[in-house]
Amino acid sequence: MNIVLVTRFYPPDTGGGGIAAYAHYAALGLVQAGHQVCVISAKAENSKARQVVDGVEVFRISHPLPSYWWTRLPVLGRQVRFIRDLIYAWRIRQLLLSGNLGFQPDIVEYADIDAESFFHPHSLCPHVVKLHTSHKVLEPFYSAKEVPYARTGIEWMEKKAICSVQGISSPSTYLAGEVAKLLEIEPAAIRYVPNFIDTRQFNQAVEVVALRNPLVLYVGRLEPLKGAMAFAKAIPFIARECPKVRFVFLGADRVAEDGTSQKSKLEGYFAQEGIRGRVEFHGHDTPEIFLSFYKRASVFVLPSLFENSPYTLLEAMSCSKACVVSRAGGMSEMAVDGESALFFEPGNSADLAEKVITLLKNSALRKSMGKAARQRVEREYNLEVGTEKTLAFYRDVIAKN
Repeated sequence: MNIVLVTRFYPPDTGGGGIAAYAHYAALGLVQAGHQVCVISAKAENSKARQVVDGVEVFRISHPLPSYWWTRLPVLGRQVRFIRDLIYAWRIRQLLLSGNLGFQPDIVEYADIDAESFFHPHSLCPHVVKLHTSHKVLEPFYSAKEVPYARTGIEWMEKKAICSVQGISSPSTYLAGEVAKLLEIEPAAIRYVPNFIDTRQFNQAVEVVALRNPLVLYVGRLEPLKGAMAFAKAIPFIARECPKVRFVFLGADRVAEDGTSQKSKLEGYFAQEGIRGRVEFHGHDTPEIFLSFYKRASVFVLPSLFENSPYTLLEAMSCSKACVVSRAGGMSEMAVDGESALFFEPGNSADLAEKVITLLKNSALRKSMGKAARQRVEREYNLEVGTEKTLAFYRDVIAKN
């Protein structure tokens, strides 16, 4: 089968976050299954227009970046991102029709965000969308001050683009239900196809050498949606009960509503609580650095207020980590409470602290839970299983069109 994956997030040039991780593993799995795959992604400043990454041919096209002054224009400035997304979607169409891919596609898969499939040439081949999280789904979690652009046009584009495809897949039944409500369609019209991961890349992290000082790890952007402050407020409770524990925030800083740094707010809070010296901050780094922290962690915490099917959880579970996870979005579908993770109520810092303390004080429970987590990923989210479910989805769509 000849397959094109389209997303502007693709490692290493524009790789960051769950969409990039999914595209990487999807391309890897499809190629290993014997299919011809190419990726269309955004071009970073020093990117080559055409390159081979891990055996996958990647075409990178310019993703227009408006000047600062355009964004400051009254009214028009807030529409710049909408215009940029329209231009980028048109460039994708041009590349698909150019004949430069080297094969005739049987199917094209797009990410839902930013409506990259908006101008898909329907005469070329069927196309599908993989749900990650569109702007409309995220709208309740961000205030107008946190989003420096108008969302109406982008949300209209995304809805129109999703409604025009021949197939929709979702990595969680929760997200499928939310999108079905927004699109006013039956949830059954959206195919469940889980995110998946190459567990072999995490084998070296399965056997973990015990450290003198336990480490509790948070991986994600420093912002309210990811639950950074909910975790921060749990830390003083944990620190009092477990005097030797250290805490690591691994992820990029974000600007708060008042224009200040989220990291500086967190640092100020920890200083006020007298525990600043026990908390480390590391920005978004290389996969090798991320893996090193997973290996060293005693407990992994995912306190997000919303997630669809996060790769940080799959990575931690692949590393045989005991995980404390918010019961929000699609996360509760990924593990079994009390067996392969402990769940807490979203935003409840006391509940979060209690679960972390339970694991820190019970090494046998940590070990058994980490083992169960690894086994669940190997069984439900491994590369071969995910690839086959993806291919079955593609075959059904092609057969109907």
